Amino acid sequence: MNGEPDRGETGEYYAQITLVVRDHAPLLARPQLARAAFEAVRAAAPEAPGRLWGALVLPALVRLIAGPADDAGLDVFAASVKARAAAHVLAQIRRAGDDALDLVLRYSPVWGGAIYRVWQDGYHRQALWSEYRLSNALYALARLPVEAGLAHAPGDWPWLWIGGGERWP
Repeated sequence: MNGEPDRGETGEYYAQITLVVRDHAPLLARPQLARAAFEAVRAAAPEAPGRLWGALVLPALVRLIAGPADDAGLDVFAASVKARAAAHVLAQIRRAGDDALDLVLRYSPVWGGAIYRVWQDGYHRQALWSEYRLSNALYALARLPVEAGLAHAPGDWPWLWIGGGERWP
């Protein structure tokens, strides 16, 4: 679902974008799949509207902070990241040949048989209308792996990048 600006304002703003794995499956808990998603985000970073401020891959989601941008720019960027990440993740799954394929495979005789879907439809967007909110969102992003019990400190989580306003190298 695409979020709308929370104060009815239009124009450019910073935003937190959340892409959720289909059925909230912990697909990205597998290191090779998390790496594939993270590399897809890195590849899409130059296309970020405004700039990409932070990125995080967790077992069932990818969270990005970008901007300033308008709704259309954020929609295009989210779609680009989803397409790249799905392609990278599916390529890894096909190479591995393990049970991860079961998490993304849907069978529909109406739509021509096997359908591979990594992401839920749409994405979640939270508008951040000030640099103060941007700063708080980046701090919260860094704390998520710790709060989820996945790392002892933010720097211990390999699938976290906080750019401090710099472009991703």
